[in-house]
Amino acid sequence: MTMPPECPTVSRRQFLAGLGATAAVSVAGYSVGIWGRNPAHAATPIGDLGPGADRTLVLIEMGGGNDALSMVVPHGTARYFDLRGNLAVSDATDLDGSIGLHPNLSYTAERWKQNDLAVVEGIGYPDPDLSHFSSMATWWTGVPGGLGAGWLGRYLDATVGAEDPLAGIVVGPGPSPALSGEESFVVSIQDDTGLRPSVPEWVDEPDELTAMWAGFANSPVDSPGLFGQVTSAIEQTVVAADHLSAVLTPSEDAPAPQAQGRGARTLATDMALAAQLVISDIRPRVVLVHGFGDFDTHEGQASRHADLMTELDDGIRAFFEIVEAAGASDRVVVATTSEFGRRAASNGSGTDHGTAGAHLVIGDRVQGGRYGESPDLSSLDNAGNLIHTVDYRSYYASILDEWLEVGHQDILDGSFETLGMIGAGHVAPIGATWKRFGVR
Repeated sequence: MTMPPECPTVSRRQFLAGLGATAAVSVAGYSVGIWGRNPAHAATPIGDLGPGADRTLVLIEMGGGNDALSMVVPHGTARYFDLRGNLAVSDATDLDGSIGLHPNLSYTAERWKQNDLAVVEGIGYPDPDLSHFSSMATWWTGVPGGLGAGWLGRYLDATVGAEDPLAGIVVGPGPSPALSGEESFVVSIQDDTGLRPSVPEWVDEPDELTAMWAGFANSPVDSPGLFGQVTSAIEQTVVAADHLSAVLTPSEDAPAPQAQGRGARTLATDMALAAQLVISDIRPRVVLVHGFGDFDTHEGQASRHADLMTELDDGIRAFFEIVEAAGASDRVVVATTSEFGRRAASNGSGTDHGTAGAHLVIGDRVQGGRYGESPDLSSLDNAGNLIHTVDYRSYYASILDEWLEVGHQDILDGSFETLGMIGAGHVAPIGATWKRFGVR
């Protein structure tokens, strides 16, 4: 494979036109790029491998605002049916007599029976902004208002710095601001739309795409060294992995994965790729999967959201089937995020932008059950939205402390209640080195 030349820092115009054409390699129909928020600092490792090196967090981002009341259905509450009318999910898979999962989440419901599915209800943030991108920025950064590096980028800064460019990997239509660090890299793997990213279905305006990757530029790295490492790793997991080839192609006789476009791929194929990364020698700390579906269900929600729940369930199933077959399920946790929930009441055909949502956390080390508190459907805010009961930073703090095994206080710039949803582990403080960077 011909390696690309050393890449210069790209301008904003170049960034939008080619999304870093000089800093990508093509492997088995995938485009692979390395990104850094602050290239001038990227050569300075500030972390050490520390705890959590044998654990991976896989995040599934449901862009557009997932309707949590149709995913985790409060079917034991009459008020739910009053508010939702013809959009009410009447055949939810019951979990405990009070709530249930959308019927298309059949595999996920089986994980509840195995006691390794945590359902976290009422997650939101103070003074909610119902704009997609300001809300996403709040979730990406872990800071209300959405300023600075991503919460997972700060985690990577503090633990691996620039020493491991494969510690954070994004599968989807470009890098994610959640992984943008000041001292660390993030690798993005996308499909054959290649150097020009495919636009997530929920993006309405071109400026929204600009905002999505604001602050990123291709990192001016030593191509022969760093890209060689990345290329070798991705070839190992995408080309040489027979299991992945079987997942991504229709039969054993079919050729190795080829360029096929976002329309031909699903969350299941992306999650299968994520699983191969997890079970490979790479062992990334974080894999974020995004860009599938359109969760902004203002209209046609009944059928659209049902299809999205099928895709979500298929993706979770595909992931765990691979990691379980490899005997690696005890070193991974899967969690969901979305920028907000939907309005409590139906608008007739769908639901409008809302506030509090529910999220799912799945894995062998997860302590199954309900966490947080269901928002009171009889006590909405003045706009008819749910009032959140769990600060989203508590959700993050629980993942950081209980799974990634680092103290959350410095990463989230404060102390937040943890939920106890993942098996107890050693929580190590990050140390004074981190404090000199702080939360921007």
